[in-house]
Amino acid sequence: MKDGFIRFTTMLSGIMRNIRRIMSDTAAAYNVKRSYISVIYYVYRHGPLSAAKLCSLCGEDKANISRTLKALEDEGYITKQIRASARPSVRMVLTEQGEDVGRFLEARVAEAVKVATAGIEPENIAIMYEVLARIDENLAAVADDCN
Repeated sequence: MKDGFIRFTTMLSGIMRNIRRIMSDTAAAYNVKRSYISVIYYVYRHGPLSAAKLCSLCGEDKANISRTLKALEDEGYITKQIRASARPSVRMVLTEQGEDVGRFLEARVAEAVKVATAGIEPENIAIMYEVLARIDENLAAVADDCN
C-alpha cells in the first residue's frame, strides 16, 4: 500500500469534483449560485437555523455565511425569524421560493445517494462513514500539529 496516500487523495478529489458538478447542475436548474445550495438545503432539512448553526453545518466561516445569507435574503429565498425573549435570537427560514428549491435539493440528494451507494450493503456504508470520520479526525490532528 505504498501509494495509498496518492490513491486516497486522487479518489477523494474525484468524488469532490463530481459533487461540485452535481451541485452546479442543481444550482443551474433554479438559477441560484452553488454557494447557496448548502444553506438552503440545511434550512430546508432542519427548519429555522441561526447563522452560527449554519456555519457549523456548512463548514464555513461566519463571514462567508453572512454574505450568503444576505444574498439569499435579497434574492427572496430566506427571511429572518426574530424571536423576542430574554435572549432574542434570529433564525433564518425559507420563503416559498426557498422551499421550492429545498424540495428540489432534497430529491436530488436522495437520488445522488441512491446512485452513489448502489450495490453497497448498508453495513458497509456504515463502516465507510466510520472510517471516513476517523480519517478526518486523524488528518485534523496532523494539520493541527503543522501549525
